[in-house]
Amino acid sequence: MNRKLNLITGMFVALGLTACGSSSDSTENTTPDPTPEVGVIYGPFSTGTVQERTFAYFDVDTLSLVELTEEQAATDTTWDIAFKGSSVYLNTNDSEHPVSLYFTNNNSDFYDENGDPVVDKFINATAEDNLADFIAVTNDNIPTDDAFKTDVVESILDGFYNYDSETHQITAADDHYFIAYSDTTVTKFRVTELTQVGYGMTNLTISYANQLTGATEFDTQTTELVIDATLECSNDDAIYIDFDVNAIVTNGDAWDIKIPCLASETDTAADFTLTLADDATAIQDFTNSYNGIPESNIPYYSFQPNEYSVVAFKENPWYQYNLEDGHKLWSQYGVYLLKNVNGVFKLQLTSYYDTDGNSGNYSLRVEAL
Repeated sequence: MNRKLNLITGMFVALGLTACGSSSDSTENTTPDPTPEVGVIYGPFSTGTVQERTFAYFDVDTLSLVELTEEQAATDTTWDIAFKGSSVYLNTNDSEHPVSLYFTNNNSDFYDENGDPVVDKFINATAEDNLADFIAVTNDNIPTDDAFKTDVVESILDGFYNYDSETHQITAADDHYFIAYSDTTVTKFRVTELTQVGYGMTNLTISYANQLTGATEFDTQTTELVIDATLECSNDDAIYIDFDVNAIVTNGDAWDIKIPCLASETDTAADFTLTLADDATAIQDFTNSYNGIPESNIPYYSFQPNEYSVVAFKENPWYQYNLEDGHKLWSQYGVYLLKNVNGVFKLQLTSYYDTDGNSGNYSLRVEAL
């Protein structure tokens, strides 16, 4: 219900509205010859440090970086792929011809029959050893158009309710937990009860536990916030919740999540939507796996803003993480097909590190088919 944002708006969210466009620490091979050597590696292209990641925008047609601010990139159609941290995004600003992706599934032997990574394969693989796999991909490997996937926009707090398509009834998904990081507080919460009236909610209960500053686990004592949406929505356009004070607050306060009210002359109810504060991030914990997340480890858990892009690369990730001690990424050297308005290109990500071992520095092979 509320799947309403287009992909252009989604890119504003995924790429952000502030900060400067990133540039490479090394410009080696960023201005290639018109007919480059087969298998040439471009990069490394820097995406900043762990503490302050930035975007690097790459154009596969010119085989070079595109210097843009994030605000410019949110509408620009020149770039094809963007790198930030360990994530790779596709450009969907051209709604008629969004950039899309297909994984050739080469190097499938990097995983065993159970789908688990074969550690030796990953840690011993090199760009040189996997050049032949890149060269082997030709026009014959291009699938039908419907096999290509593009990035789509999602809301991180979606999934707090269940919808029955036969009865059209909505119930609380009380086994779907969310972990929010807001105002330096880490909070785990879920919606345990809700009452549906027409297209809205009149009552709901949110159960949550905070993780105190410096702690590594959530409080074992949960708190329940019971909300009368009929009452609250008669006074405001949304219900603003602050987990720190266990209360409904105003828009001018330091709220963590809000529930929009329905704009209706006949109904006073809340919309079936949870919205995260602009300065907050969250993850979904639908398997109830986390007893706590130390604040210092937040950068490693893929916390997302309220709206974010579900990237096509995530379905077939280009790397495995932490196969040995330390927070390190290992490439599978998989070959992807990237399609834009001008044609199809093959792509292989060869490294996430520069020559000094600094992370967030991408190197890659790319050629037109």
